Amino acid sequence: MARIRTLRPLVAKQRQDLRSEEAAAYRKLYKTARWKRIRAAQLYVEPLCQRCGEEGRITVATVCHHTDPKTKASEQTFFAGPFMSLCQPCHDGPIQSEERTGRRKPAIGVDGWPIGA
Repeated sequence: MARIRTLRPLVAKQRQDLRSEEAAAYRKLYKTARWKRIRAAQLYVEPLCQRCGEEGRITVATVCHHTDPKTKASEQTFFAGPFMSLCQPCHDGPIQSEERTGRRKPAIGVDGWPIGA
């Protein structure tokens, strides 16, 4: 009987980290015990998402975010902060968009108009 080949090994080989070399350098720091302690301490002090709090929502934070992307440049500044607590949707959506574009999108109210504009 012939073996059935799966696509899983082929898909795994195709995945590549398309980030910059400097991003690859600091990504390994996220796996260290020191970062895990810092992350746990930040989420203990600020257990709710700060971005959701600004918009009137209460959401549990799961990500410890570097508020200044320049602090990821070296190992010494990587662990120094400053940090903010965010939920995964805020971190992966609006925050990363702001870092790429350099500007913050206004919050939209239930009436469809920007809040605080």
